Amino acid sequence: MTATVAALAGVAEHEAGLASGLSNTALQTGTALGVAIVPTVAVSRSQHYRAADNGANPLAALTEGYQSAFLACAVLAGIGLALAFLLPGRPRRPAHELPEPDPAADAAAAAAGDVVIRSGTK
Repeated sequence: MTATVAALAGVAEHEAGLASGLSNTALQTGTALGVAIVPTVAVSRSQHYRAADNGANPLAALTEGYQSAFLACAVLAGIGLALAFLLPGRPRRPAHELPEPDPAADAAAAAAGDVVIRSGTK
């Protein structure tokens, strides 16, 4: 839920559907890749361990495979974290600038009986 909120923060209302779809697609693609890569690493490492030591305990080979799979998860998470910090974020929008005060217009408005309200002046 937090990733969805972060992905949609600052998105214009008319683009919210597109941003939500892209966010969900990226999440599902990443999940599918993770589910494909991690068991492949575990099974491959277990098979190599058993092939290298014919008399190896199957549970030791399984443990070795899972250990390699968890290491692969940590590496993938580190790559994702590095990309999150290194890739550029949303472009910064320029701050809305207030117009400079016009003393002549203020004086004319005050002479006409209008109320002049200024906020954010220096």
